[in-house]
Amino acid sequence: MKKALVLILIMLIAFSMVYVVPIKAQSIQTIIIHSNGQVMPINAAIQRLGNVYFLTTSLTSAIIVEANNIILNGNGYTLKGPSASLTIGGIAVNITAINVTVENMIMTNWGVGVLGAWNNNTITNSIFTSNDEAIALYGDDYVVRQNSISNSTTAIFIDGGSQQDDHEIIVQNQITRNTQAFDITKSNGVTITANNIANNDAVLALGQTSGKIMLYSNDFVDNEQPLQIPVYSPSMAGVPTISPAGQWDNGAVGNYWSDYTTRYPGASEIGHTGVCDTPYTIVSSISYSDDYGNGTSITRTAVLGTATDNCPLLFPIDVPTATLAAVPSASPTVPEYPMWTVAAVLILMLSTAAFLSVRTKSFGKRLY
Repeated sequence: MKKALVLILIMLIAFSMVYVVPIKAQSIQTIIIHSNGQVMPINAAIQRLGNVYFLTTSLTSAIIVEANNIILNGNGYTLKGPSASLTIGGIAVNITAINVTVENMIMTNWGVGVLGAWNNNTITNSIFTSNDEAIALYGDDYVVRQNSISNSTTAIFIDGGSQQDDHEIIVQNQITRNTQAFDITKSNGVTITANNIANNDAVLALGQTSGKIMLYSNDFVDNEQPLQIPVYSPSMAGVPTISPAGQWDNGAVGNYWSDYTTRYPGASEIGHTGVCDTPYTIVSSISYSDDYGNGTSITRTAVLGTATDNCPLLFPIDVPTATLAAVPSASPTVPEYPMWTVAAVLILMLSTAAFLSVRTKSFGKRLY
């Protein structure tokens, strides 16, 4: 009997080592991935596999990235901020952090979803919704690819251009229902191509030092205005006109405009190229009043920026959407087993122990 009890005890200990109920990580204020690769605090809900850092649950924390050459994979989870009205960033790619990829993430309710402070980084395959600025880039040479960005004040803000060869690439994104799709204050080079840009109040807002911007092979669908030049002074005197305000074709291919046939009913296709023969004109203007001392006023219109798509497309292009998925190998938790499974295993172990005890006694009688 003693042997049976010892056997039961050993089996219970072994079972208790296998059946571990995972403890859910608590929300923390800030997670830092340091330049040496260490994650602080050490109990943060991030699992490291080589140079890849996976979220293991949804969080209400901010993440600061200081390390180079890493991938921050959201694992399909959500990073939720306290309020889009607060100037708080969800993920900050800090100064000196280069070759960082942020992917597979859901970012919502932040003042800035992802803040790119340094150069040569990528933001891809993520969903941004209900942020003030979904993505804000202050560094150079970024790739923003195959994201879904919606219901934000500004989808992508750019104030970079510290290098002469700066080049931001915005490609294959779904950018919908934002106040501004792009707000570019300063940059030495931005290429915006193969994006679906729909139902935004303004497509492109430009500052006076916005630099070289090329937009081609995009779908522009039901946006209020393609071009917006902000005016920060109530006086219109001395406001320069930006012309051309961006290059809206690459010399051979322009963009698809949902209102093109309405604006240009007489346009036709050039051969079988998919390109139309009538350019699409783009104008940013503002109405204002000149008030006179005798109580009269005259309403005038000031043109703030002009551009032309010389190669407008007859048909829309096909733009892929972000597809998030959990990464099975990134989950560190042990599955929780239902209680009936635990009970069945215990009964089986007890039965096995009792059977072995009886067989031991029977075998002893035969020997003696």
